[in-house]
Amino acid sequence: MNIKLFKKWDAAVIAVALAAALIFSLWSHRERGAPVAVITVGGEVLETVELSSVTDRITINPDTDPEVVIVAENGEIWFENAGCEDRLCVAAGKLSKSGDTAVCLPAKTVITVEGSEVDAVVY
Repeated sequence: MNIKLFKKWDAAVIAVALAAALIFSLWSHRERGAPVAVITVGGEVLETVELSSVTDRITINPDTDPEVVIVAENGEIWFENAGCEDRLCVAAGKLSKSGDTAVCLPAKTVITVEGSEVDAVVY
């Protein structure tokens, strides 16, 4: 028996599928921009900090009750101190990657890092 593995249009379909996969791969791995920390207090944006440009220590003291101290240095940002009992925001540690978030609920203060390069893709 003479069985052909490829039919006439199979090569064209494979070529189109490979081209589409290549285009999608390049599109999904493009740079998303420099990481930016967005600090919100009570749902309103207080300040944005471009983390890639931060080398020296920056201290931010939002007017909150209880008091919180936010520090940015060497491309990272974190809650350094908080006047609340549990201090979970301080325990969150240093934030630097897209999607990193730390929250101080009693002070209604949120730090969210946005816009850095993707480190993983899930399909």
